[in-house]
Amino acid sequence: MRLQGNHLGKAFGVALLLATAMAVTTTRAAFINLTPTNGANSSTSIKLSDLISGNPTDGIIVGDKTMSGFVYSPIGDMPPASDVNVLGFKDPDGNWGLSFHGTFLDLPGGGISDAMIRFVVNIDPTALRQGFRISDAHMYLNGVGVGPNSLFSVDESFAPDSNQTLSVYQSTINGGATKLSDATIFSPPLTTLHVTKDILAIAAANGALPARATVIDQSFSQTIVPEPTSLVLSLVGLIGLVAYRRNR
Repeated sequence: MRLQGNHLGKAFGVALLLATAMAVTTTRAAFINLTPTNGANSSTSIKLSDLISGNPTDGIIVGDKTMSGFVYSPIGDMPPASDVNVLGFKDPDGNWGLSFHGTFLDLPGGGISDAMIRFVVNIDPTALRQGFRISDAHMYLNGVGVGPNSLFSVDESFAPDSNQTLSVYQSTINGGATKLSDATIFSPPLTTLHVTKDILAIAAANGALPARATVIDQSFSQTIVPEPTSLVLSLVGLIGLVAYRRNR
């Protein structure tokens, strides 16, 4: 009887573990679709904290692209991940991407504030099979404002996939300068893009205004890259057509 009881106990334990695993699997959404259906931004959003380490969502789908592997590290007055909303984004040229909404800032009287955002961009499997590749990246800075002798900037890199960079900013230091959008081209086009954003804010120590921005938009262009076999077949067909016309 004791042996039978042990077997029953083990069976109950295994069943409990399976039930727990099934519950976790059914409640966890792998990817959430944030493709805008009207206008530039999706009608719904997700907290950046819910995207970090796949908790509870592994990533987002926006049009023909997926974004995953989110990492966020704030310093100083930058907002926590729970105060940053992520939306699907569509730029004026119809390119898909994402938008970060939050109060990214540095308050006067302290040290600088900085934040790092990382994520990975991939092409939808269907578009990938059709030969689409990521050809361009675009970044836009909105809701930005700085007081005297202050700076707000976002620098972006794509290592190890590309050595190209993007930079947007507004500064009142040493005469001041403003650049609210930037773009770059990847040659050759890429199938995967690792994105790292460095968000820097510096408010004058003796000033009265923060250095801040509320929206950082990002989009990516795609182009079709023919497969080598397709190029060869096209070339053979062209040669055959030229030979046929000459024979006639």
